[in-house]
Formats: sequence, structure tokens, C-alpha cells
Amino acid sequence: MIVEDLYFITSYEEKNDLFSLSPSSKFILYLLKQRGPLEEREILNKTLLPKRTVAYALRKLQEKNFIRKSKGKADKRISIFESLI
Repeated sequence: MIVEDLYFITSYEEKNDLFSLSPSSKFILYLLKQRGPLEEREILNKTLLPKRTVAYALRKLQEKNFIRKSKGKADKRISIFESLI
């Protein structure tokens, strides 16, 4: 399987932040980059990771500005996450 290099890291700080992430955070970032915007429920189903691990990874990715959280159009209670890099 060939994996495309879709990450556009411009600064040394961003690259260092990416390398310092946990494996689960990197996996979720990769999933969001490959599959596009996903709900947290979809991330849980696709990764088979515990809910607590996914929530922590999403929070860390948001803090580092690698992903963005938005509300669903039909249901404002649903959070949708998408990659920014």
C-alpha cells in the first residue's frame, strides 16, 4: 500500500509538535487527513480506540492547531473534526 505524503509542515515548530504527539493522535490525524471531516462517533468506530483516548487525542490535536472542531449543520450537538494540515 502506498501512502501519500499529504502533510504540509512549514515550520520547524510544527514539525516538532507533530513528532511529539502520541501514536493515537498521529493515527487520528492521519485518518482525518485521508477520510476528510468526521464526527467523533465515526472516529471511534474507525479506529477502535477507547473513547477517553480519542477525546484526549482530539483535544491535543486542537491545542496544536492540527485539526478544527465545528458543529454539525443538521444537529448542533454533534462535533465534526477536520484536518488543517
